[in-house]
Amino acid sequence: MTRKSKWTIVAGLLLASGCAHNKTIDMGPEHDRPFPLGQVTDAFWDTQATNAEAGDFVFYDHEFVGETAALAPGAKRHLEQVALRLEHVPFPVVIESTKHNAAPQLDQARRRTVVEQLARMGLPNLGDRVIVAPAFSRGVTGIEAEGMYYGIFGGGGLGGATYR
Repeated sequence: MTRKSKWTIVAGLLLASGCAHNKTIDMGPEHDRPFPLGQVTDAFWDTQATNAEAGDFVFYDHEFVGETAALAPGAKRHLEQVALRLEHVPFPVVIESTKHNAAPQLDQARRRTVVEQLARMGLPNLGDRVIVAPAFSRGVTGIEAEGMYYGIFGGGGLGGATYR
């Protein structure tokens, strides 16, 4: 038998068996098929966006005047933005607690100040929604921030510089 006739027989068997249209081939369960483009990553990005939005409702230590419960000028604008969005979102208003919970009376005084200010803006009964807790994101010290700055901009924008 010649080589050409062998290939002809193999091709004939493949065509006769109908392997391309055989319905008995098990493709596996439906969930083993690839997801549509973006389906897996979109859920991740949505979670990140939701977490970032929740961070908009955190009042940080630097938004109060020194070691008092008085709001700093920038915090008053932040409070107005929170008041506009608060009834449309499920997030709590978080007052950043002092480091290592060192001054719980100050934390509660700051909480009362924010509750009172929001009540003046027409948002009553927020006692359960305004809480004292650690901030969602970790802050950085001035030394860390300087190192990051030079790491990004000192290296020609490519992050090539090292920290001091």
